[in-house]
Amino acid sequence: MNNRTRTALPGLSHEFKHHGFAFRMVKAFGPNILESRLPDEIFKKLLKMTDDILADEKRTSYGQNLVGQIREEPEISLDALRNYEVFDYINGMFAEYVLGCSFCDADPDYKSSVAEFQKGLHYNNPVHVEVEAAWLVSQYAGEFNPIHNHSKSTLSSVMYLKVPEEMATERIPGKAIVDGNIEWVDRSADLMQNSTMRVKPEAGMFYIFPASLLHLVYPFSSSDERRSISINASHRI
Repeated sequence: MNNRTRTALPGLSHEFKHHGFAFRMVKAFGPNILESRLPDEIFKKLLKMTDDILADEKRTSYGQNLVGQIREEPEISLDALRNYEVFDYINGMFAEYVLGCSFCDADPDYKSSVAEFQKGLHYNNPVHVEVEAAWLVSQYAGEFNPIHNHSKSTLSSVMYLKVPEEMATERIPGKAIVDGNIEWVDRSADLMQNSTMRVKPEAGMFYIFPASLLHLVYPFSSSDERRSISINASHRI
């Protein structure tokens, strides 16, 4: 188990930048994880959307479908994602993640053919994605998400909109600060490889990973809000 906390994923990685998409595919352990920074315009639209949802007294809770020990987990409708003009970007990133996974684990000839395919002026990702559910996590001191996965879908994601500057009031000597961090847990028990990866969230960061991948969020002690959006999807090629 790796006990170091990071603000970016380490491991074997491939950089992608084409047709308005920019991201890294990182293999820190078994599965690949997409790591990207939300474009400024998308980030602002997501902030506006979530501000409006939290201000709506008639907002619908999605918490009954979730394991999180969190009071505010409002549903985000697919219509809202479209109305705030963020749906196409998110849907496209899911498709890029699936194709990126095939690329990263392929032989050199296939990688070369994919790279040429993506350079084309008429490039169109062939992966079909169906966004299934989206929800807002407005998290405060003491709230947390226990270890879980999203087994009804094939793809999961998290994007961070607000992160407290300080999430720990005290540090235990010799111990890493994990307050408010997300941690992914691979199922492997092989002592010859890394089995967990923990990252300190940062506003504007966006991660996509297999829905079957176990993950958890640690509680924190700040009085400020830690706000994120989670979206599940399924895909076919």
